[in-house]
Amino acid sequence: MSEKNKPAKKRIEYRGKNLRVSRTGGVSGTKTFSGDGYGATINTKHGLRLHKRIMKGARIGFQRGNFQFIGHYKSGPFNFNISKGGVSTSIKNKRGAYNIFKPNYSSFKLGGVQLRGKNAATLQLLFLAFGLLAGVFKFFWHLSKTIFWFVFLALKWVVDFFIGFYRGCRSAV
Repeated sequence: MSEKNKPAKKRIEYRGKNLRVSRTGGVSGTKTFSGDGYGATINTKHGLRLHKRIMKGARIGFQRGNFQFIGHYKSGPFNFNISKGGVSTSIKNKRGAYNIFKPNYSSFKLGGVQLRGKNAATLQLLFLAFGLLAGVFKFFWHLSKTIFWFVFLALKWVVDFFIGFYRGCRSAV
């Protein structure tokens, strides 16, 4: 089968409170044991992971004898991720996310179809550029309306002042 004729891979998954089933990731279940943040996750593909929450959005753990550190932080449209593998920052919008440091990890969704990788990064850049252009246009539109209004009010005040001054001088004579 050629590259063009290969069927598209589809995302199929179920997410419950403590259970997740996906087409590629297998079945995983998570259980938190105490209010201190100790927990365990078992996964049919990756095995058992024991983890501890160290603060909001960050946890440490062991899986297959390897140490893990994972941190997630969100501020506005920006997402920050920290792991042993490095740091990543992405900008999220209604069409997906553009990963600034690793563009091939970007996603773009339109009409129920989700793209990932280089194609998604290209479409995200176009979407962000269009949004930026629309925002700049909107800013200059409001700025021009405000400047026009201030100039109009200043001229109106000058005209009213001279009319009042003329009438005052005329009635005094």
